[in-house]
Amino acid sequence: MTPAFQAAPMSRAETLALVSLVLAQIVLFLVPLVVLGGAIGWPASLRLPASDALPLIHRNAVAVQIGYIGYLLTAVAMVPLALAFRRHAQAGGVAGLLVDTMAALGIAAAVLKTLGIVRWLIAMPALAALHDGTSDPAIRTMVEVNYLALNGYAGSVGELLGVQLFSGLWLILLGVTFARMGLRFHGVSAMVLGLGFTAMAARTLVPAANVLGAVLPPLGLAWYLLLAVSVWRQGLRSRA
Repeated sequence: MTPAFQAAPMSRAETLALVSLVLAQIVLFLVPLVVLGGAIGWPASLRLPASDALPLIHRNAVAVQIGYIGYLLTAVAMVPLALAFRRHAQAGGVAGLLVDTMAALGIAAAVLKTLGIVRWLIAMPALAALHDGTSDPAIRTMVEVNYLALNGYAGSVGELLGVQLFSGLWLILLGVTFARMGLRFHGVSAMVLGLGFTAMAARTLVPAANVLGAVLPPLGLAWYLLLAVSVWRQGLRSRA
């Protein structure tokens, strides 16, 4: 397809920024994966009963803070990443409602993920400390109820909407954008990943969709790595 729009080619600095933002998603996601995985068995720990999860969080308070700060940074970094992909698309001849909507969905996913993650930096450590600091069964029960309520609400906002639904829709439109730029492999793979994450958002209705949670994150990290290499090579060719 002949592009109907052509912005100025991406500069070396813009290409380097985009590649760095893509790689940042990989590096930053490894922080919670390694730190939280080793300390509290994340992400499986998200499904633990409150009576088991709260003592675990309190015993590993420092690791929980470090791990979730890393996870928070992945969400925050999605905002410039979505905008950088918008610029990349424009430089490749694709603009208008498609790329604007794509960028908006990426930013929305970042905001929703952030809203879900911040509970682990503020509310959850406080609840864990309160739970550990009392022997009163009534207070412990109250804390556990609050933990479940907050986890149910903020977890749905951050995970169900941010990590799954909106990130999935963002990836689908990003895939369509890549396809229109002639990057067929990245386009099709992004759409497949996006459909997978979107399908995970239906796990409350279709529990079998939970199995995608073990498959999609590593595939997503591999896709990001291949994309970073491709964007860098494309940038080098455009300046040759």
